[in-house]
Amino acid sequence: MQTVSRYLLTNVVICYVSGYHGRQFKVYDRRITIHRGVYNPVSFTFKNEDQKAQDVVGKTYEFSIIDNETNQSVVTRLLKITDDGSTVSTKGTATVEVTPGDLLKLDAKFYNFSVRELVTDDGSTLVTYSDTGYNAAGTLEVLDGAYPHAINSTTVSVFNHTTGPLGKTSGSVNAKPGENNNKALHTIAVYTKNFSGAFRVQATMSLSPADADYFDVTLNDSTTTHTFSSSTDVTDFNFTGVYQYVRFSWDNDTGNTGIVDKILYRH
Repeated sequence: MQTVSRYLLTNVVICYVSGYHGRQFKVYDRRITIHRGVYNPVSFTFKNEDQKAQDVVGKTYEFSIIDNETNQSVVTRLLKITDDGSTVSTKGTATVEVTPGDLLKLDAKFYNFSVRELVTDDGSTLVTYSDTGYNAAGTLEVLDGAYPHAINSTTVSVFNHTTGPLGKTSGSVNAKPGENNNKALHTIAVYTKNFSGAFRVQATMSLSPADADYFDVTLNDSTTTHTFSSSTDVTDFNFTGVYQYVRFSWDNDTGNTGIVDKILYRH
């Protein structure tokens, strides 16, 4: 049997906030590593040139992740002060949590990060340093592969298949059966604009499906045909099953000119 150790750790970063930095010189600070697909807590300690923690109660600090290629901030969060300034052990500590959603659009690569103090009375900002060499930017690496993470939804916005079950039908959308199991979950978000009418999902296991190969899918509202009434909302459905392809079909009630604008499909 393999025995593997796992370590429950918090990223701790030192920020220097005051004084002449030279008496206890620190050449550099280590980089932060964060992982896509999970929450990443990071703890900051604020010190002076003597490596003594500084009281940060009542102050506001902003953490930013900056893309080195565009020099644009891609994640911005306010730090949460975690001490009350009453004891040495907790003095000068603040935390931030980088969420899986923050990292969805970020490539796995190196970034810069910075922490600055927001001076609330006049709207200005003050620098904090990542080391005693007056470097304001630290290094942060986004890593991929350790944890699963969400993939982008498939957008379906063209409904011009004339021989579908209803008046307007999408083309075939790959349901990737090889990536699913026998209880595979499919979710859709239906964006409508003043739409009244019928909506239906169909599926097939045929590799080269004709219209006759498709069958109606039962949605989570226990129907195969959902009826919309003057809807201008986003309506979500889910269904289960292993399919080769799915398609989406809708038709207006008499006199209605609304539309199903698009469908976001995830499985």
